[in-house]
Amino acid sequence: MQIITMIGQVIESGKVTLSTKNKESIEIIAVNKKIDVNLKDKDLIKDLILSVRKGSKNICSTETVKESPKMVKAAKSMRETLIDTANELKQAGITITLSYKADVVATVGAQAIAGISRLVTGTKAIEINSLPKLVELGIYEL
Repeated sequence: MQIITMIGQVIESGKVTLSTKNKESIEIIAVNKKIDVNLKDKDLIKDLILSVRKGSKNICSTETVKESPKMVKAAKSMRETLIDTANELKQAGITITLSYKADVVATVGAQAIAGISRLVTGTKAIEINSLPKLVELGIYEL
């Protein structure tokens, strides 16, 4: 069982706000097996993505995916982990929504209704609600 699934089953309700540099960055609200992660500062997610990319040894930040087999392997592994987690959340009846400034960007788990996004994600447990917002956040870079 993934840690995210365990947390979703344990938390009944609550709210957490994370701040960086005296600025609200993330607000997490949990109610009845539904967790909304609202990103308020897109610089935080871009910094996280950049740190993941830099964390891969021997990969220059200017390299493209085609030039870096290690980056492709890391992205494939992260994709597989995301799909496994999403499927597990769906089976457990837990939903996580990712929002940016209160606009839902993606839904993962039980309430995900993957239409055409299923062709991209490879699972019914991940719904892309707003591709433009996903691109704006820089998540496509993974």
